[in-house]
Amino acid sequence: MDQMAVPGAATRGVMTLTALVLLAGACSGDDDDQAADPTDVSRAPVTAPAQTTALAPDNSTPADSEIAAPATAPATPPPSVAPVDTGVPGLDSADAFCSAWSRFGGSWQLLVQAGAAGDPDEVARLEVIASTIVQDAYDDVFDAWPASLESEREVVADGYFGAFQRRSADAAAALAATGASDADIAELAQAWDAALAQYDPATAIDVAVPPDLQPIVDQAASSFGEQRVPLQSDPSMVITVETPLTDETLATACPDQGWIVGQDVSDDAA
Repeated sequence: MDQMAVPGAATRGVMTLTALVLLAGACSGDDDDQAADPTDVSRAPVTAPAQTTALAPDNSTPADSEIAAPATAPATPPPSVAPVDTGVPGLDSADAFCSAWSRFGGSWQLLVQAGAAGDPDEVARLEVIASTIVQDAYDDVFDAWPASLESEREVVADGYFGAFQRRSADAAAALAATGASDADIAELAQAWDAALAQYDPATAIDVAVPPDLQPIVDQAASSFGEQRVPLQSDPSMVITVETPLTDETLATACPDQGWIVGQDVSDDAA
């Protein structure tokens, strides 16, 4: 089944709705005019499931006489499973392209995950807050665009990353229309940056919005929700362009090592 899109055609077939972005049906015309199955999801950065350690079953059952109680408790407890790492990888990368990608693609990842939870109003609210980061991150990605990907730059800018950028631009416009000041926008950007840095795949996305900015965000989210369909139902987010070079680079060259696009991260990844 085709799937929703976030970054990475290389991951087509392993993406799921609860993972990340939209990619499937054809893209043509205005964003909101495109028709596609809203449940289709591909190129969607998926959230990797929490790892578990399974013990191989022992089919042999020793006789009671063979079982001896330990004389004393173990000197040290058995090792516990390490906590899941938090934070979108690569935010502080020294590579300007990778750092910008982590903020842009990571925002996309978090928003689609939030959309999978099924509360369109909350997702619209998060999209408004994230828009304070997404627009600059999009520009930064292409300011640092690798020369090796120049042949795909235009199609990525418009047909791939452009889908999310345009939707986020509408969220930013809704925020500006509320009369949000530059200082307000800077505070919200700081809050979203913190959410990216503290993101925990095991919990709901948490953004600490200052109380005095809550009414502004709520008003903007309401307006944005009237302009655009919910993220998970938006046909303009269904992406069909082929960008194999970019997909490969996103999955291998940056610190996230494919996490944002839903790749399995190799244990020996650099």
